Amino acid sequence: MKVKQKKKLFESLKSLTDYRVDTHKILYPIEEVVFMVLFGLMKGKTTYEMIHTWMEFNKENSLLKRIFNKEELKIPSRATIHRIMINIDFNELEKIFRDYFSKYKTEAISVDGKWLRGSDVNGSYTQESHKAILNILDKEHKIVIGHKFLHKGKKSEIPNFKELLDERELFSKESQIFSFDALLTQKEILNKIDKNNQRYIAKVKGNQESLRNQVIEVAGRFEEATNICEDKSFNTEGGKEVKRKVEIFQSNSCDIVLFNSEFNNIQSIIKVTKTIIDKKVKKEKIEYLIANFKTSAKYFKLKILQHWRVETYHYHLDMLTKEDEHIAYIEPFSISILRSFTINFYQIFFNKHRGEKIMTSKPLTMARVKEYCANSDEFALNLFEECS
Repeated sequence: MKVKQKKKLFESLKSLTDYRVDTHKILYPIEEVVFMVLFGLMKGKTTYEMIHTWMEFNKENSLLKRIFNKEELKIPSRATIHRIMINIDFNELEKIFRDYFSKYKTEAISVDGKWLRGSDVNGSYTQESHKAILNILDKEHKIVIGHKFLHKGKKSEIPNFKELLDERELFSKESQIFSFDALLTQKEILNKIDKNNQRYIAKVKGNQESLRNQVIEVAGRFEEATNICEDKSFNTEGGKEVKRKVEIFQSNSCDIVLFNSEFNNIQSIIKVTKTIIDKKVKKEKIEYLIANFKTSAKYFKLKILQHWRVETYHYHLDMLTKEDEHIAYIEPFSISILRSFTINFYQIFFNKHRGEKIMTSKPLTMARVKEYCANSDEFALNLFEECS
């Protein structure tokens, strides 16, 4: 008989190490607290106070009793919930998260850092500097498949990403394509990806001024682009007309298009021209990228557009789980992992039912998935099964 996904996740949470000494006196098992915090987040409860209130209201919830296999649910105080969440081993919780979504890994990987804005508030525990997190996204499914936790804020993004590349259980496919912002366009990172027989599409901006100047110079030597892809203009919600043109510059005589003493194996130069017309005012934005493989302009355009989905994920985190408004004080990483669980569940359901009209005459949106979770425990718990 197939194990239900919600029960499977609950059982996996039992592997979390209990930091409490007197284990025989424990009233609130870690796996129950963590599962209820996750379920509360899925129901739209975005702070510890709101989650605690929801727990108190649901102490007789028959669905939770069935999952926990208990006749009675004991609800901890808000302070106890917070204490448990900041003291559990977030690396163990991260392993559970990665295992749960491991089957969704495809060839297209995006990496981007995000501030945890609620982590620096002078609250009742301590005063700490901002902390940040590296989100690793599968661009095809638009979900996070892993995290890297940055204790020193985004200043440690580069060394942490270098460490991340050694985690072969996360990055196991030689054909995987990495894309990231200009901050991570570093010789050690790009050369290591290339050495691992993986691929990258990297932005080139002011942090690599010499490389950028060389890229522009080499692209300018071509009489015409090797390959061009130009999409039709479309209108945004703000009434702006947007059009993109992707030009690829590659050598016909060899693989290398640009020889650089620091960056190895640059096979493609990519020029993206974004034209925006707003109230008849025309603006052009030109961006350059490099890649260690050759393909068509159409393919590069697809992968670059997919990378921008990282910002969509961050938007959903902020809008649907109110991450930027939630004061986490110290050790905010465990609650961040549970937020990623939440957004992943919303996204996977949305992916499967895109365009359908569920419970309403209007098309499905991520916000409506959250709304349906808030109104129905059965609907929320069904999102676990959508991941099966």
